[in-house]
Parts: sequence; structure tokens; C-alpha cells
Amino acid sequence: MTVSKAKEFKFISLLGKPGSGKGTQAELLESKFPFEHISTGELLRERVKKRDFIAKRLHEIMETGGLVPTPSVFQLWMPRLEHLRKQKTFQGLVFDGSPRKLYEAQMLDELLQLYDWDKNFKVLHIKISDKESLKRLQKRARSDDDKKDVLYRLRVFKKEVLPALAYYKKKGEVVEINGEQSVENVHKEILRKLKTFLK
Repeated sequence: MTVSKAKEFKFISLLGKPGSGKGTQAELLESKFPFEHISTGELLRERVKKRDFIAKRLHEIMETGGLVPTPSVFQLWMPRLEHLRKQKTFQGLVFDGSPRKLYEAQMLDELLQLYDWDKNFKVLHIKISDKESLKRLQKRARSDDDKKDVLYRLRVFKKEVLPALAYYKKKGEVVEINGEQSVENVHKEILRKLKTFLK
């Protein structure tokens, strides 16, 4: 990628509580712009299908709502990023739900610098309340155990993801979005607040 191309490259990370609609908004951005969408969750689900020792451990962590170790996450990202680096048509990346730890955020910064993709970076924080998160996820919950899982995931968000968000806020890279509105209106707010960035 040439220097001029690197400056035009856009990198957007969508973060938010469980049920905030990160994946939906990532797909909408991908459909509207020449961006590639990377979902760490999807990459992990594909990795689990290999059924080796690592796949078993990843499955156990994911089943309990825990966060996968950062080295495993980067092992999944690197081949995809290398593949995308060689493509000529895409002009940006949309990360869905990553990075989810402060350490991951710092490592991602170094990785983007390595690829010279760190010039245009924004984090969309799709904000919803704990109550709204519970309401949305309980619609597909089947038992009290599922409710406990949602509560655990909310605790993980506050413990792990919020420090990553604070790190990005200090750098002036966070754009806050009201997630407690229709999918269409969330998308409109994103486009409005990123109007200059997406030019």
C-alpha cells in the first residue's frame, strides 16, 4: 500500500455492551462503503471447528462468556490482515467488538502502525444501559442460566472493555453513539458524526 493510500485508509472499531448492535452496524457500514468487516467472534467460531486442543480451550472460554487470550486473537487477525493488505479494492476496515482489553488496544495500535494504517482511526462506542442490554439479550435467553451469563458478560465489559475505551478517549478517538434507538437511526447518527472522517 502506497503512502497516499495509507493516509486514505479508514479503520473503525465498534465497541459496546452485549446486545448493543455492533455487528449489525458493522455490516451496514460494510455494505455502504468499500470496507472489509472483521468479526473476531466469527473468526473464533471458525477456529473452534478445528477441534484441536486450542479449539477446545477457546470453546470453553467462549461458552462461559470469558475473553479469549490476546495472543489467540492476534493469531486469527494476522492472516486476515495480510490477505487484505494485498487487496486493491478495499479502503478500510471495520472491527466488530474488538479490541476488548486495554492490552489488546495497545497491541492493535502497534499493529496498525506496522501496516501504516494508523492515520485514520475511530472507535464507535454504541452506548446502551445495562437494563437495555439485559432486555435485548433476555429475549433470546432460555433460562435463568442464560440471564446469569448476560450479567457476567456485562461485568466483563466493565472490567475489561471500559479501560480500552478510556485509553482511546484520551487519544481523542472515541465517537459516542446512542444505541437505544432504531437500527436505522443508530446508523444515521453514525454517518452524521463520521461525515468528515468518511469523506
